[in-house]
Amino acid sequence: MADGILRIPTEKKWYFCPDCGQKLLIYHNAATCSGVYVKCKKCGKTVEIRI
Repeated sequence: MADGILRIPTEKKWYFCPDCGQKLLIYHNAATCSGVYVKCKKCGKTVEIRI
C-alpha cells in the first residue's frame, strides 16, 4: 500500500537465492519488502530481500 492503492494478494511466489537458486521464502504478489536480510542455508551467503 505504498502508492495508496490496495492490492489483494492473489498468488504466492518463491524468493530464490540469486547465487545458488535455493528457495528462501514464500511471499504474496502484493508484498513489499526492503532491507531484510536472510542467510541461505545452501551456500551460506547473506541475501537482501527486495520485493
